[in-house]
Amino acid sequence: MTLLPLLLTLAGSLVCVGCVGGLAFLLSWRDLAATPTERARRLYRALLPGATVLLGLLLWTMFQVMLLWARGASPALAIAP
Repeated sequence: MTLLPLLLTLAGSLVCVGCVGGLAFLLSWRDLAATPTERARRLYRALLPGATVLLGLLLWTMFQVMLLWARGASPALAIAP
C-alpha cells in the first residue's frame, strides 16, 4: 500500500476542518455587528457567498476522499477534479 492515499486523506481532512472553522468564523463575525442593518449587510455580502463556497469545497473534498477509498472506483475518476 502506498502512502499517497493516506496523505491525500489527511489533506482532505485538514481542508474539511478548515472549512468548518471558516463557517464558524463567518457566523460569529456576522453576529458581532453593531446594528441590525449591518448584520443584514454582512449576511448578504459575506456570509451567504462565503458559506456557499466553503460548503461546496467541503462536499467536493468529502466526495473525492470517498472516491479515493472506494473499492470499485476507477483510478482516473478518483483523481479527476
